[in-house]
Amino acid sequence: MSLNLVDTTYESYANLPEYISVNQVLIDQIDLDGVRRVADLACGTGLLSGLLLDRAPDVAICGVDLDPEQTGIAGRTFAGRGRLLSGLEAFRAEGAKGACFLTQSADELPLEDGEVDLVMIGNAIHLMPDKDKFLAEVARILRPGGEFIFNSLFYVGTFPEGSEPIYTEWLKQSAIILDEKNRARIAAGEPPIPRKRGGGGRAFAKGWLSPEGWAEKVAAAGMTVTSVGRSESIISRSGLQLIGAYGGLAEVLMSGYPVDIAAACLFEGVDRAFDEMGIESVPRYWMEMKARR
Repeated sequence: MSLNLVDTTYESYANLPEYISVNQVLIDQIDLDGVRRVADLACGTGLLSGLLLDRAPDVAICGVDLDPEQTGIAGRTFAGRGRLLSGLEAFRAEGAKGACFLTQSADELPLEDGEVDLVMIGNAIHLMPDKDKFLAEVARILRPGGEFIFNSLFYVGTFPEGSEPIYTEWLKQSAIILDEKNRARIAAGEPPIPRKRGGGGRAFAKGWLSPEGWAEKVAAAGMTVTSVGRSESIISRSGLQLIGAYGGLAEVLMSGYPVDIAAACLFEGVDRAFDEMGIESVPRYWMEMKARR
């Protein structure tokens, strides 16, 4: 695949049936009794918001994400479905239905104390730079008795036994492809692929937590954990390609390189790794957690 043809947004992966299904599991666990206003944090392109509105069309959702590209996609998608709210004022209006999307940090929310009945975050809590601050903000905006629910593919325990070598091979092949691209550029008289050192590693620099570690932090923020679950997902060849192509992950896995080039190498690296190991998919565990304020 050409370096210029990789979609680095989260939209393509978020639309995969295998990804939708594991997030549907999360949405199906929500107790909707008394839920009218919802915060969807690190909402990306609005997958969880859409799934929740399909189940509960009368709720109002405030989606928040730091990336304007993702909130822009979400806004256009929901406008096309007739489900877009114009902003916080519309979200707060009596009888509001639908979702608004704000480009904002999830640990400094423009929501009032106790304003929402439900807070949800899909596969992004591990990226929070200050997890304690983030959880304190979740507890602040939740009304007493409100529910907090999240899942994550990046935690201690995510790799089924024997699966880690597959991911190692993927990164190795992606690095080989990057080197090949670099050598080809130099041979053609072009400058080498630039790399800016010291700016990446967000996900790994912060460290993954175990389910027990997350439960402790949630409790310390003043919430009571009500359930901890685990579900298995089978990631297909095409699914892992789209994960690798996502710019937010590419900038971590191939730190310092231009995101479009890193994403393209990770996309192509899946084919080589899967061919080398003679596989078509790889398993992964998801963690799901629910808590009450």
